Amino acid sequence: MTDTQTTAVDPEARAKAHRAKQTLNNLLLSLLATVGIVVIMILAVPRPNSSLLQKVDYRSVAQNTRTSTSLPIIAPKLLGQGWYSNSARWTSKAADGVQNWYVGFVGPKNQYLGLTQAFGSNPTWALLQLKGDIPTGSVKIAGLTWVEYKTISPSNPPKTRDYALVTDITAGAHTDQVLIYGTASKSEFNRFANLVAAQIQARYSK
Repeated sequence: MTDTQTTAVDPEARAKAHRAKQTLNNLLLSLLATVGIVVIMILAVPRPNSSLLQKVDYRSVAQNTRTSTSLPIIAPKLLGQGWYSNSARWTSKAADGVQNWYVGFVGPKNQYLGLTQAFGSNPTWALLQLKGDIPTGSVKIAGLTWVEYKTISPSNPPKTRDYALVTDITAGAHTDQVLIYGTASKSEFNRFANLVAAQIQARYSK
């Protein structure tokens, strides 16, 4: 004859296990509720359809600077559809002593092209602007000689001054310089250099 043993369940242990299970369920429900609220907030926040970068009327800024300084400020045409200027400024009291005009452009694929025009420039100033780039040759674009500068340590994606074109302009007793640089393609650089050269010839021939 086999004795059958029965194990009595401790009511307190059962209650403790129930409370632990309930706590876990409550934690999971709270987590799901929090995730749900976050998702709803993300979906509910309106998103602008346009770029957050402000478009600048660089031609007006350039004209005002020409009027106030009597200098041949360059303001090339936009490279094409989808391009716009995001910055334009005149620096009259630069720490390095070289007055300069800057205008930046953004393309439809987030390309960037920048132009800096320095008045009474010098070789040291240009090298500082190019942040260690070295001259690698020269090209003729629209009748002007442009010196190519390339970085010795290319970045991926490229930085805004990994590649640059520089041309010198004799203006009376001093030399002005125009630097163009950016992350656009080589063909876009060449087209931009043509537009800049047209402005140089128009402004400096007056």
